[in-house]
Amino acid sequence: MISNADRFLNAYAQIEQSLRKIVAPDRYLKFFELVRCACKSEPLVRQYKVDLLEFGELRNAIVHNRTDGRIIAEPDDEAVAAIERIATHLVEPPRVLPLFKKNVLTVDVQDPIDKAVKLLYHYSLSQLPVAEKGITVALLTTNTITRWLGKCFEKKVFSEETAVKEVLKYTEHDDNFRFISAVATLFEVQDLFYRYYQQGRRLDAILITSSGSLAEPLLGIVTMRDLPLVQKELF
Repeated sequence: MISNADRFLNAYAQIEQSLRKIVAPDRYLKFFELVRCACKSEPLVRQYKVDLLEFGELRNAIVHNRTDGRIIAEPDDEAVAAIERIATHLVEPPRVLPLFKKNVLTVDVQDPIDKAVKLLYHYSLSQLPVAEKGITVALLTTNTITRWLGKCFEKKVFSEETAVKEVLKYTEHDDNFRFISAVATLFEVQDLFYRYYQQGRRLDAILITSSGSLAEPLLGIVTMRDLPLVQKELF
């Protein structure tokens, strides 16, 4: 039966190899340097930075034997499970598709606002991508519609035929959505939401296209209400 130490070292080797591919395949760097460098570009490594550095210390303790040949440290089941999970995520990270692949409802900038409201109500949505000449240019949210309605009541002027593009003028933040590619990982999704949160901004949705270009057809969407599902897939 394979020991916890051997399982740990096998996972460690997978992680080290993956980190080298991310940072510098042809350049020698110590494990700790690999972790710190990979953090700059890889959300998964940023998330597990502390754990990886601790695993580096534990690995050194495992491989440095006593004079009698006995291993100094034997990782417990929890540590082994943790490092194996990280290794699996690095080698084969969970991606946005097919988990979030869906038919994404949209409206055009010229559509009347009542069409958008009916879609939001009927499908219990909080946002709708908005297209102009086939290209996604904005994200209409229930919050934006509420702000527009407030202005309508203030002016005592309201028309359900108002074009979506006019309602979009009441968007609180224009950068309330982002695009990612179909091969993006769930760690990238989580990282995007977290970075917006750190900056005191709100990311209402992440739109998925083949290469992450706004000119491509939408393949799926991830919203804030999907974050529990993202977390479940990662842990």
